[in-house]
Amino acid sequence: MSTRNILTLIFLSIFSISCDQLTTSFTPKETFTVVHNEETMPVWVYGKSDAPYILLAAHGGPGSDVLDFRNYQNGVGFKKIEESYLVAYWQQRASGQSKGSNNTKYFTISQYVEDLDVVINELKTRYPSKGIVLLGHSWGGTLTSAYLKDLTRRTKVVAWIDAAGLHNGTIFSSSTRNDLIREADLRIAANQNTSYWQDVKNKAQNTSTPLTEINSLAYGCLNNIPEVVTKVNLADFKHTQRALTSNGALFPEILTSNNTSGVSTLTIPVLLLWGKYDFAVSKQLRDELMGVLPPAKLTSVTMQASGHYMMFHEPELFASYIKQFMDKL
Repeated sequence: MSTRNILTLIFLSIFSISCDQLTTSFTPKETFTVVHNEETMPVWVYGKSDAPYILLAAHGGPGSDVLDFRNYQNGVGFKKIEESYLVAYWQQRASGQSKGSNNTKYFTISQYVEDLDVVINELKTRYPSKGIVLLGHSWGGTLTSAYLKDLTRRTKVVAWIDAAGLHNGTIFSSSTRNDLIREADLRIAANQNTSYWQDVKNKAQNTSTPLTEINSLAYGCLNNIPEVVTKVNLADFKHTQRALTSNGALFPEILTSNNTSGVSTLTIPVLLLWGKYDFAVSKQLRDELMGVLPPAKLTSVTMQASGHYMMFHEPELFASYIKQFMDKL
């Protein structure tokens, strides 16, 4: 298998969400498409029509399906948010029902940032009286932090929610390994399943252990953490060939991307949401942002029974934190 394909599988296993659609009884307030650089991307808007804000969801992947935010495990977290606010679900380039070219020249971070800007401009045209709150999960954190580096573009949103986003890909591998070693030490000291956790520690410490295996450990170990009550079955998550193509092009760029300094000058309110047991995108990424963002505008929440998919692990709590944050804007 080529290096590109190996990296592709790693990234998809971290950030992909199933492209299979579940039946939903909810009807969107509005559905429209955005066309940009040979890609047609649908956007669905659900929620409370008279709300002052729209939450724009930038999903993970690249290549996952944004509608799983409100369909997987019945999408309780996002549907709770819809009770108070509008939520715009944007299907990114090479994701879900989006249609377009497989030309890899379009699979760059800068292109996805352009796409996001076109979507925001369309939302501002359709909903001129409503402020836009930008939410990025996982790869969505890479995308939204890259977007917010631009001083003009950042004026188009009123707040940023970073839900376990990978804003700095350069520490992705090392931070995951360090987290696994730290957790293994805690479990071994507590005499919990010591043989399993010693194996985790040995593999994480071994620099020859492939990143694919380290990533599998980051998710698989949650099955041995009873504090994470609601499990997320990665076998439910699938990807398309277009997702493979886009990830193969994007993943090497993401690993060398660091948006930390670019967002350090933000003056809008920021909410950082992380799962205590998220080893896929380390809490070290959260701590890095906490060290550079203005404290007066920053809220950080650690969800105590969550891994990487906090919107599924603790959906009602996830919704409550976001609604509390948006209520104060």
